[in-house]
Amino acid sequence: MNAVLTDDEIGILLTAAVHAPSIHNTQPWRFEVHGPVIDVLLDEERMLSVEDPSGRAAHIGVGAAALNVRVAAAMLGHESRLAVHPDPARQEVTARIFLANRNTPICGLSSLYGEVTRRHTYRGPLLDHPIPPQVRRQLDDAASAEGARLQWLDAGARNSLRTVLRQTDDLELHDEDRLHERHSWVGGDRSRDGVPQNALGPSPVRPALVRDLDAGFDETHRSQAVFETDPAIVVLTTRAEDATAWVQAGAALQRALLVATSYDLAASFLDQLLEHPGPRYQVRDLIGGRPWPQLVIRIGYPAQSNSHPGRRDWRDSFDQWF
Repeated sequence: MNAVLTDDEIGILLTAAVHAPSIHNTQPWRFEVHGPVIDVLLDEERMLSVEDPSGRAAHIGVGAAALNVRVAAAMLGHESRLAVHPDPARQEVTARIFLANRNTPICGLSSLYGEVTRRHTYRGPLLDHPIPPQVRRQLDDAASAEGARLQWLDAGARNSLRTVLRQTDDLELHDEDRLHERHSWVGGDRSRDGVPQNALGPSPVRPALVRDLDAGFDETHRSQAVFETDPAIVVLTTRAEDATAWVQAGAALQRALLVATSYDLAASFLDQLLEHPGPRYQVRDLIGGRPWPQLVIRIGYPAQSNSHPGRRDWRDSFDQWF
């Protein structure tokens, strides 16, 4: 007998889904429910044509949302299975989650449910505290469980990355199309999507390994802070480079981030390094030249509190159920 989802269960599952990370908090997903099956569709109207022309980042967001659905399903007692691009006749269906009959909470994923709403992107300075090796191993295992790999950069690679980041930031400051698109999603007073001004974090007083989404805009009301000089940087990689790998990368990212949140770690992303072909290949060279870098993550213990972006109500992303 197939699982039958109640209205309350659908609300729980999709509320978890919309708390997934996405580029500039665009939330590029829509949902359909077909009995015990939840489809996550790519919402092309919320994709970024300049910063994400291939849809790679949008697919990563969909993968993260699908992982959150599975976490909430496990809490409710549903075993689940994920299929990527399951329907050739409907290419917009990016991920499909099959749920089994409800039983008792499923070990593993269910333990992460409490972290779904706690996790958010942190753009402030980090404390100078190393991440314990046993915690790193758990993050590695979380990414591996979803078919991806975390590669922690050593000091030499971080120094090289710093040079690439500085060059990329300079490149972006002179890209008017990119800045115009970003301004549609970043800054100002936003309560449901995008990144509001109060979630940008302080402005670095000196160059730092952090993405300043406010760079290029003339905002005068941000605080300033001295950022850490040498944060932990990890690159999430996949063997393949296609839409399926991007969705898997999103699921791996979110699983690792939920584990990180359970240890009070915070993370932000150096997405600009992977949005340009040249810098992305330079990052790929830093990790050995074979795997494909899908995310560059700055991670550590937060030094201050940070506001975070809002989310649309799940009903705004919900198309129908059958």
